[in-house]
Amino acid sequence: MDQRSQRKQREYEARREEILLAAERMFSQHGFFKTSMAEIAESAQFAMGTVYRFFKSKEEIYISLVEAKVEELLSLLKEATKSGSTAPEKLRDVIRVKLAFADQNRDFFRIYVSEWSGFEWTVKSAFGDRVWKKYLAQIDLVAKLIKDGIKAKEFRHVNPKDTSLALHGMLNSTIYVWILQAGPKESLVDKGEWLSALFLGGIGAAKTNT
Repeated sequence: MDQRSQRKQREYEARREEILLAAERMFSQHGFFKTSMAEIAESAQFAMGTVYRFFKSKEEIYISLVEAKVEELLSLLKEATKSGSTAPEKLRDVIRVKLAFADQNRDFFRIYVSEWSGFEWTVKSAFGDRVWKKYLAQIDLVAKLIKDGIKAKEFRHVNPKDTSLALHGMLNSTIYVWILQAGPKESLVDKGEWLSALFLGGIGAAKTNT
């Protein structure tokens, strides 16, 4: 790719990111259903035609937001699990990183929690194609850590995949309730230590505290 093509690609990606950021702001302030493409364009300071060149609909914008966040979280989890020396330490890092990610992306998770129940059936097939595999990669990442911990006799014998699903279910529920009840008044990261102790104690880790 020559320099001109590289510059055009950077400009394309920058504009696309500006639209996504504007949409995230508008969805957070007004909700998905009450936000129009015109309002997203105005917030991003682009003409309507420009926005439509990047996204066919606000549903596509929302799906793109979810996809980007899931991909970002997966990358953070992969990086975090490189540092721990034992499976329990790595799982603590998984819990810490996922809670911190939700804490740092409150606007996005507020959109997801408040709008998802009515929005799910509209985009279910698209989510399956573009997001589901990335979410499964998170499940598989944790399942491998659990399997490694079993081999190292750090965990008792459990089903790694089912146990990974249980952990993500616990974390997702914690995030859901936090968004609905506490919001920005309470740190979500502070819940990480007792969640780690609860989960690691349940699968038989020798120690649950650092």
